Amino acid sequence: MREPNLYVILSHALIGSGFFFLYMHHVRVIFETRTNMRHLSQLERESMLRREDALYYTFYKKLADGPDFWHGYEQLKNVTDIEYPHSVNVLQRFNVLPEIVTAYFFHVVRAGFNPGVQPMQFYFEFVWLMGGITLLVLYLYGTLLSENVFGGIYGVLSYLMFHSFAAKIYERPLARENFAFPFIFLQMFYLCICIGRVLHRQKHSSRIVMVLVMSLFTACALVSWQFSSFIFATQILIVMTTWNFSSMPSSQANAFALDYSLSHLLGNCLAFIVSRGNSQLLFTWQMSGSLGLFLITVVRKVRKQRAANDHQQQQSDYLSLKIILLALLFACSMQAKLMYLLNKSGILDWPDNLEMHYSDLWAHWMFQAKVNFVTNLSACNPLYARIAWSELWQLVKTLIVKPYCMYGVVMLAMFFRKWRKSNVPTSASQEQRERARNYVLEDFLEEHHVSMSDMSNKQTEQQLQKCFAMLESCDHDYERYKREKSQMQEEQQPERDDFMQDIKRLKAQIHRNFDKQRKEREQASELNQKDTLETEQKSADDDTPTTTKAEQASEAEPEPETMPSKATSKDTSNGKRRPARRDSYVPTANAQILNFHYLYSFIQMIVFTLIGLTVRKLFFLSFTQGCVIAPTICSKVWYHRQRNIFWSVSLAVILLSMFDPGMMNIREEYFPTRYTSSSDDLEGMLEWIKLNTERDAVFAGPVEIIGTVHLTTKRPIVNHAHLEMRQMAERTEHVYSVYSRQQSSDIYNQCAQLKIQYLIISLDECTNEVRDDCDILSMWDDKQPAFRKYPQFCHELLNKNVPSFLKVYSNENYGIIKMFSQSVQINLKHNKMPEMSM
Repeated sequence: MREPNLYVILSHALIGSGFFFLYMHHVRVIFETRTNMRHLSQLERESMLRREDALYYTFYKKLADGPDFWHGYEQLKNVTDIEYPHSVNVLQRFNVLPEIVTAYFFHVVRAGFNPGVQPMQFYFEFVWLMGGITLLVLYLYGTLLSENVFGGIYGVLSYLMFHSFAAKIYERPLARENFAFPFIFLQMFYLCICIGRVLHRQKHSSRIVMVLVMSLFTACALVSWQFSSFIFATQILIVMTTWNFSSMPSSQANAFALDYSLSHLLGNCLAFIVSRGNSQLLFTWQMSGSLGLFLITVVRKVRKQRAANDHQQQQSDYLSLKIILLALLFACSMQAKLMYLLNKSGILDWPDNLEMHYSDLWAHWMFQAKVNFVTNLSACNPLYARIAWSELWQLVKTLIVKPYCMYGVVMLAMFFRKWRKSNVPTSASQEQRERARNYVLEDFLEEHHVSMSDMSNKQTEQQLQKCFAMLESCDHDYERYKREKSQMQEEQQPERDDFMQDIKRLKAQIHRNFDKQRKEREQASELNQKDTLETEQKSADDDTPTTTKAEQASEAEPEPETMPSKATSKDTSNGKRRPARRDSYVPTANAQILNFHYLYSFIQMIVFTLIGLTVRKLFFLSFTQGCVIAPTICSKVWYHRQRNIFWSVSLAVILLSMFDPGMMNIREEYFPTRYTSSSDDLEGMLEWIKLNTERDAVFAGPVEIIGTVHLTTKRPIVNHAHLEMRQMAERTEHVYSVYSRQQSSDIYNQCAQLKIQYLIISLDECTNEVRDDCDILSMWDDKQPAFRKYPQFCHELLNKNVPSFLKVYSNENYGIIKMFSQSVQINLKHNKMPEMSM
């Protein structure tokens, strides 16, 4: 990895900026084409936001609609209408950093630049800007790994051509990953830069700057998305297990690991401060892994200082690798138990269980285990479904199969060409031999600056005969001779540079010794001026041989300085080379493949692929990292030897892919054939709520729309879509009891504890039938098998009159149930409900 000059940096910045603005315009146009946002009313715009998106836009709306930014900021510290009747500090519980930053700049723009800017329009522009940053980093990342601008352009075009498969930013603009992934990507890119500088011994900025920059990116990602901690945990695991096998020297590896672990610890601290004390950041896999890496690095530095010989040092490295794996396993297995004990003892108030929720989801996906009701409900979310094999094959075929098939064809063609030439006896004619020998002779005379009269010298003649022997080994092919000779000179260039440096140091030492002897003679002559003329004459007679001896000693003194150089040259010939200087470092293809930063990026893509194959929502991680890695895999092998063949093949593959399926995917994005707009008549129900219910009426309902109800009507709600929070999971299970087969008294008591006044139900789930495993009734049957003989409560509620429940509104998709006071239910609590006897 070479240090780029100013013109290279400016050119990359210009190209990356072009991709930045191109992508912003691309997603803006696609979103407007699909939603027709400019021609919708405010209610229609807000009703498009579902699940967590509606909840986060509610927070942004509080910040943007206030008289100033700080008024809304103070309101978010005490919100009572999203988990009624509890008070919630939104800054601490939710990932609202994107909303805070966007609302702040919205007030700045509205106050000083554009008073007529709309809050939602400004919010979406901020989302498109974050997407543009992702594409800019993708270009720079691809250019860094491929060491060529074409690798970055290849990655960007691949991302745009297959954008509809995974990174659908225009379908869910307010998703947390749209704000967090640019910072995750920036942290990965900067990590590779730091690793490359350490590997190639280049001058880099202060270690403090590296720690601060990486910790800033880490903190921004942690505060923006709750899943960021798990992604960083996988990164720490990769770094911890691969740094032992890298070509990094031990001292540099320890220093790098120390800075890297400190950056994660500092990033967690910054995120904890910015989130105003979010306790879930203290007990994550990332925190335990970074702390373990920091402690292990300190132990390794202490062991290195105490190591007495090389054998002990190698044994220490081997033991540290085992300690790394055991420490990580112990930290991950014990952190859940530690949180449980602290929570039970009252030392820590732990309202959420993010890690346990995701662990239950993976257990459900991997082993098809029925963990609990909320886990099954989350797993049935279409965003968490497995990716279809047809979509996966489309990506694999274009990004992997096509290029490697074409590379294979080229390699076979080259192999058969060499094989045919090797079997066909070819011999140059006498005229061609004489012409090639004349060319070699002319090159020899010009290179060594000798004339024909100097050819009688035996040493010169021997050098010329070596050139003729090399020409003969090349079958008198002059072009082949030139290539092999230039390759030989490139291999000998570092040794020649080291030799010339030794010569320069020897000359400097000789001059210093000569100046020292001259000063001593001058001082001696000044002291002898006070002697007699006879003594001065005698001293003058004796000074000539003394000076001669001194000069001979000064010439002989530097000879011990040359011995290490000769020994070093001898060690170099035996395979023990000294570390090459930065200006003469020429990495080979194999060294580049095994470089730590490239190895990390490739393993990280494999981890992202495993995550993406399990969760459809997270497939964009593998997709984006694959666009970085795909154009660079073969370039590491072909770049220094068959550069023209590699880039020709890559250009042919990308041109073919741009037409099929690239242009087809882009056309599908702008003019979708399978896209269907929401037709659940949610707007009509929202209008009815605004006109026919009290402003303080408490609502509960399905997690898909309850946040939208709160956003548009400003009515308090008791549950929302963040099912990974322990308290919210319990509330959601109580709300969804209306879809079960329990008795009406039990269902009423569960809803009354939450102080629910209006309950929204989805009519599609009230059919009293089980169609598949994702039906809510099927989940309740698995949880409560003893109630399978009873009818579904909400189905009976829609068709009969049930005490304490009254249907007040219904359309084709949703119904609203009004619940009476608890005093009416007490008289009926111990009586068997009439619908249960049927």
